[in-house]
Amino acid sequence: MEQRKKHSYTILAIGWFGTILLILAYTLNSFGLIPSQGFWYPVLNLLAAVLLGVRVYADRNYANTFLEIFWGGVAIVSLVSLFL
Repeated sequence: MEQRKKHSYTILAIGWFGTILLILAYTLNSFGLIPSQGFWYPVLNLLAAVLLGVRVYADRNYANTFLEIFWGGVAIVSLVSLFL
């Protein structure tokens, strides 16, 4: 039982960290501190998508898992286009 509780807290922490990164990326972009076409916006979005993806997958929330995969894919394409 204790191991399951520890696992649940870890998954919750991962989800909260992803949420914070997503809010941070949006806020920084909204206030003009990082451009959406720059490096940091897609990096923060990619990290948020991975962390939130872990969280929603652990909950067996497959619709949101698909959303996070899509969101992460957009961030990857954006990053790749920066270097091409």
